[in-house]
Amino acid sequence: MGYVIAPSASARREVRRIAAERLGEAVERLDTLIDAVGDDADVDTDVEEAIHEIRKRCKEVRGLARLVGPALGSRFHRFDRTVRSAANELSALRDAHAVLATFDTLVDAQPTGDSGARHDLRAVRAGQAAFADAATEAAGSGDDRIRTARDLLQEALAASQKWKVPAGFEPLGDGLGSTYDRGRRWLRRAEKHPTDERLHEWRKAVKHLWYQTRLLHDTAPSVMGPLADNLDDLAEALGDDHDLAVLVARLDGAGAGTAAAVGHTVDLARARQAELRRRAFRMGHTIYAEDGGAFVARVQRYWLDTVRLGPELVVGGIATLSRERSEERASGDSGSGRELERKFRLDGGLRSVPGDLERCGSSEIRQGYLAVDGAVSVRVRDAGDCTLTVKWRTEADGPGERGELEWTIARQRFESAWPATAGRRIVKTRHRVGLDRHTVEIDVFHDELDGLVVAEVEFDSPDALRSFEPPPWFGDEVTDDRRYRNASLAVDGRPDP
Repeated sequence: MGYVIAPSASARREVRRIAAERLGEAVERLDTLIDAVGDDADVDTDVEEAIHEIRKRCKEVRGLARLVGPALGSRFHRFDRTVRSAANELSALRDAHAVLATFDTLVDAQPTGDSGARHDLRAVRAGQAAFADAATEAAGSGDDRIRTARDLLQEALAASQKWKVPAGFEPLGDGLGSTYDRGRRWLRRAEKHPTDERLHEWRKAVKHLWYQTRLLHDTAPSVMGPLADNLDDLAEALGDDHDLAVLVARLDGAGAGTAAAVGHTVDLARARQAELRRRAFRMGHTIYAEDGGAFVARVQRYWLDTVRLGPELVVGGIATLSRERSEERASGDSGSGRELERKFRLDGGLRSVPGDLERCGSSEIRQGYLAVDGAVSVRVRDAGDCTLTVKWRTEADGPGERGELEWTIARQRFESAWPATAGRRIVKTRHRVGLDRHTVEIDVFHDELDGLVVAEVEFDSPDALRSFEPPPWFGDEVTDDRRYRNASLAVDGRPDP
């Protein structure tokens, strides 16, 4: 479902889901790094890329936690310290390579006729490259910092699944307003006295607002999307400013090369910072044009309207509607398609699943059937987003194949239809586990179906479906056993062994 909170969904479930997905991916990447130590892989590329992605996941969950921070109380501060500590364990590698890249970009941006080009900058670059190589070597040789970061993020993941977030927009609005006001204050401070430290504090506030704007994108995509883009651009400019500040600090402390070359590099960096800051301050005044209370009230109105009226639709004339319809028919975006899926019973339950399920994304699902007629079923589902789905099978369908139409619906429509599904319902927890190029969806059923655990794998082609080799921990295949279709389970209950 991605890094976005659905206004129509349970805020608690959405927040826990996003935390589980982001932190689970980060832990998995760290496990891969730990396992790969000593292999003959391209350590430079593998380690640098993996740590870049892990740090991104850390920043995303910190932005999420800050959004709901007022509702979490002291739990927020413990969580934020834990994730920040994990990211700091990996910061040396990121900073070393970022500063080297900044140096290269800075030199490349010099005008061709710049008189400073006569200075020999090769020794200056060699000093920064040595920092980067040493950081990569330390990480690639099994540096304990990677294991420490992994343990910290695993701790944060477990803590996030205990968060208690009240329903509605209010707990999100408090965090959003605090983040917005913090950015507004640091803009004023940095503009009044533009030190490296103040610009860095403003940058952190901008980044947090960017993450939170992404999380609230679906409240009003036409407004929140462009705002997120502008915040991303502003954060990039301030990030470059910070990297230039780190470069200057390193050159002042232990710069390689001649004094003239180092001095020229510092002059280039400070000149580039001045231009970045001029542009950043101007964009900042546009983004932070209103006070925090007004900003939060506006986003809350978007949220409430989305809950009441459903998601935004493209606006245009008759020609726009006609074009939309043609594109839907051509691309299948109307929700029509084919479902290709194989299903297996896990007789050993979750005990048979390898690895740590706490690291995997999970969601709570309730679904009920409005109608079940032979091979045709109509259901409504609440899995964070609410959907209406029609499924059917024909004699021409092969094993694991069936037709499917699905639409996203407003929560009010789901709730109005739910009473009509009485006696035809299932409730389950869905865990998602990576398996080679596939994702295994493990459904743990509750209530009358308690004890039933089923694994499902979806495919993008009939060939992929047929060629799939189930792993040893899968149990008996029940793809074509109609008793294990969700509609049959909802109507007839658990099959006899």
